[in-house]
Amino acid sequence: MAAERRGPRLLIVPAADRCLGWALRAANGRPLGVGVRTYRNEEELADAVRELLIERAALRCSVGQSEGPSKGRQWAWAAYLPVRSTRPGAADAVPVARSARGYLRRDQCQAGVEGFLAGLQWVGQELRRSGRDGRRPL
Repeated sequence: MAAERRGPRLLIVPAADRCLGWALRAANGRPLGVGVRTYRNEEELADAVRELLIERAALRCSVGQSEGPSKGRQWAWAAYLPVRSTRPGAADAVPVARSARGYLRRDQCQAGVEGFLAGLQWVGQELRRSGRDGRRPL
């Protein structure tokens, strides 16, 4: 019997108004990142995740500090896919993913970005290795 490979996994996360979102978790359950948008159904969610996995090499991540309620300044990251529209205002990129938590130091936040990107890489390789087309990657 072949041993099951353990690694990061994408999870479906219930959101407000009967919508769905996604979260990327490490093999030990530690959150690596979460999706920013929510989706009306599993098909929309699967399409968005498939695009994220296919286009992961084009992701651009930014790291910054924000003021949190009662937690002081914390570092967080956001990941953006390239804008693919020429309509006015389309250059205002909206993140597709963000850190699942705040970090105390910039270097910890940067390590969080690297963990997220490595997790996406692993999930993408596992889907390819298993022969799944990504229709239902979660």
